[in-house]
Amino acid sequence: MQDAGSSVHLIMKIRFWQLLLYFLAFDLIWQATIDYFNETSLFRSYDFSLKKTVLWLTSFASFFLYPLSVCYWFGRLLPRRTVLALTLTLACMPLIILFRYGLQEVAGPALWGYSNYIGEYTLKYYMLDNVYYAVLFSGFGFAYFFIQYARYTDKKQADLIMAVKESELSFLKSQINPHFLFNNLHCIYTLIYQKNENALSAVEKLSSLLRYALYEKREMVDLETEVLHLKDFIQLQRLRVTPDAAIQIDLENIDGTLSVSPQLMIGFAENAFKHGDLSDAETPLIITAFTEANTLTYEVSNKKSKYNKPADGGIGLQNIKRRLDLLYASRYSCTITDTEHQFTITLKIEL
Repeated sequence: MQDAGSSVHLIMKIRFWQLLLYFLAFDLIWQATIDYFNETSLFRSYDFSLKKTVLWLTSFASFFLYPLSVCYWFGRLLPRRTVLALTLTLACMPLIILFRYGLQEVAGPALWGYSNYIGEYTLKYYMLDNVYYAVLFSGFGFAYFFIQYARYTDKKQADLIMAVKESELSFLKSQINPHFLFNNLHCIYTLIYQKNENALSAVEKLSSLLRYALYEKREMVDLETEVLHLKDFIQLQRLRVTPDAAIQIDLENIDGTLSVSPQLMIGFAENAFKHGDLSDAETPLIITAFTEANTLTYEVSNKKSKYNKPADGGIGLQNIKRRLDLLYASRYSCTITDTEHQFTITLKIEL
């Protein structure tokens, strides 16, 4: 596994050419600014002769080493060894000055017959004169690196948040399956205990629903698929309750091509069947859903059972609401109306 420093170093290596292009632009702008305030022609009317071109290229190559050394050492050693990175960067400055001196003042006269500086001067004067360039272009290197480093840390933080989010979603989905299985096995157990002829049909429906719950690994499914399994779930529950159960369903006015996270709609219906009173024809269980443009409106309303909730109940709704927070954030609203006799959930999602 790479540590943080080597990861940053890898990013800085990949962006070498970006650094080079930015530095070229900075160098040209800086030179133009100096010429402007000195009231001289921009770039001093370079004639692009061999001498001028060689001197500019060798100077540019030398000056580029300052931001490159900053990015190299800080990219390799940050954040654990910041002091060492700064020390090595400062140590590089006199070495780069000596490199430029050897390139232009030693090799230049030997190879081309001319140097950059005119007249007599000492090495000490040359070193001090070049401190200006060392500070200027190292400053550019620090600015470039820490802008890139801030972007890198932001991306790492975003990736970490996403990894936590995906991990939590996986955990929430793993919670759904045993909870869903427990409730529906209880339904089939009731049918078998009652020797109901619909027990086999219930097993078939449960098999289809479990296949959807256990093997549907996509983050999003088309709305038609989700509604189809919601209808299977409702049919399975109808087998459990009395034939004259008060249930009203309207799931037809839906654009099935829209995408939704799987198992969102089934959870609300499951809660209603589990805790609702389906014996009152004047207050039936109502499950409706429709779409307008890209917005899904889904509502489940039921009369509350006179029996208390089981002590282990409630995991389904909290689970779904947390998934909604993670997946849809500000793109959904979930309104719960809980009165003495009625419980209603209205969900609106921008898909």
